[in-house]
Amino acid sequence: MDYNDKLEALEREQSELRQMIGEGITFDVEVTYTRRKPGLLGFFRKREKITEKKVFRVQEPTLATLDRLSALWLQMSIDETKLGDEDYFKTAKKMAAQEARKLAQVVAVAVLGEDYYDVTDKGGYLVRKPNETRLARLTSLFLHTVTPSQLLTLAILITNVSNLGDFINSIRLMSATRTSDPTQLIEQPG
Repeated sequence: MDYNDKLEALEREQSELRQMIGEGITFDVEVTYTRRKPGLLGFFRKREKITEKKVFRVQEPTLATLDRLSALWLQMSIDETKLGDEDYFKTAKKMAAQEARKLAQVVAVAVLGEDYYDVTDKGGYLVRKPNETRLARLTSLFLHTVTPSQLLTLAILITNVSNLGDFINSIRLMSATRTSDPTQLIEQPG
């Protein structure tokens, strides 16, 4: 593969990533529950089992959503040295017990985005109040429906859609040391 082919492949990859970030990603989970049949006789009959597919979308997060996601990511910890022990499965089970709810909450926060807040207008000011009930319900749903293989795919996609690269580049551009540092010459002495 020559230089032009590598450059073309890189441009295609970046174009696909930009498209994914712009459109967001969708995923679905199957939810199974029981309900009574409607009407008076439904009270006396056996409940029916219903399975339905719910579709969710993850969009590029706002700065507030990215802040919440980052706080959750920083709470998670993994000790790589313990994963090499002879008690690998014991360690993995312990980590699953500690981190499963946090991972489900990450997915819920990514799906909710700004819908996490109830926004009201009070005297010309927009007041945002977190809706913890909505977050808890969605977290519980994902905790009970998302499989580990789906979680790996979602983790990769949520990280890509979060667009951390553009966020870091924005910090670099706005950094005070970048424009006020005298060692950073704009023009080369002639």
